Amino acid sequence: MAGLGEKVLCVEVEKTYAEKAIKALRRNNLILEDYLIERVGDKILIPVAKTPESLEDAFFRTVECAPVYKKKLIANPPSYDLLGEVAIVRSRVLEQRDPEEVVETLLKIHPRLKAVYVKEETVEEYRVPVLKLLWGTPVEEVIVKEYGLSFKVRLGKVYYNPRLTEEHRRVASLVRNGEVVVDLFSGIGGFPIHIASLKTALVLANDLNPTAHELLIENVKSNMKKLKGVVIALNDDARNIPERLPRGGLADRVIANLPKASLGFVEVYDQVLAPGGVLHLYVLTRDVYTAIDDVSNALQGWRIIGHRLVLEYSPGSGIYRFDIVKPKHV
Repeated sequence: MAGLGEKVLCVEVEKTYAEKAIKALRRNNLILEDYLIERVGDKILIPVAKTPESLEDAFFRTVECAPVYKKKLIANPPSYDLLGEVAIVRSRVLEQRDPEEVVETLLKIHPRLKAVYVKEETVEEYRVPVLKLLWGTPVEEVIVKEYGLSFKVRLGKVYYNPRLTEEHRRVASLVRNGEVVVDLFSGIGGFPIHIASLKTALVLANDLNPTAHELLIENVKSNMKKLKGVVIALNDDARNIPERLPRGGLADRVIANLPKASLGFVEVYDQVLAPGGVLHLYVLTRDVYTAIDDVSNALQGWRIIGHRLVLEYSPGSGIYRFDIVKPKHV
């Protein structure tokens, strides 16, 4: 197997015919899948095992090329998040790697990138990231996809983590048809829209950040044809949500994704959640057993029915979801 920088045979084809050529070559098992297909000017270079016999000479020719070897390229890629055509790296990545090398590697993996940002810190009131442009042109908004659902994100203005996609779906699958769900810290709508896409539930989605609230409404509208349930968007302090509920209308399920401060809203959970209801509580901790004690002490009499690691937050710490049932006798 050739390595990075070594010559292999490539089919050179006009960009217009590239998709047709790739399908034909792949159908005949001729593409060297360990190499990246690259664009050079108006031409596309497709690494192949041998000169194809079935393509028309009119729109291709074979040449020698030195494509990027995927396995070497991705052996040690920088940690990053991809939001549409924007890549975001943590500041600690640049403490260990040269910025130019980081950008070069990301562009080889994602040639269509428009910008690479560095996440320098998080402003806690709204959990929004402070982003610094490392390469490319500034991008204010992106559209991201999660299980066929589309979400508009304003970079640096709202909290969004693409690594929560599976968690959004996982929690949504736990909801039963007809439930009333309250998401106290909903951001741009990850949990609520996934829930409403799968179940005939009523979801009250609240976030203090007015920009997140605005995008939540937009995202509900853009996914409306895919929703079975109803999402009601609120823009308030979570502590005021009990007053916003209809009299006697308690929730079957509450989502509290505020990992650094979720234990500060225990009274809200008690007021919003019906007896026997389920609280999905997210906690940032270095020791899950200490967190179990903290949760048990804060919600005395409530029953923890499960917990799982959702995200690695930093070396030695993680965000855990605790599934907790409110006692029925309350």
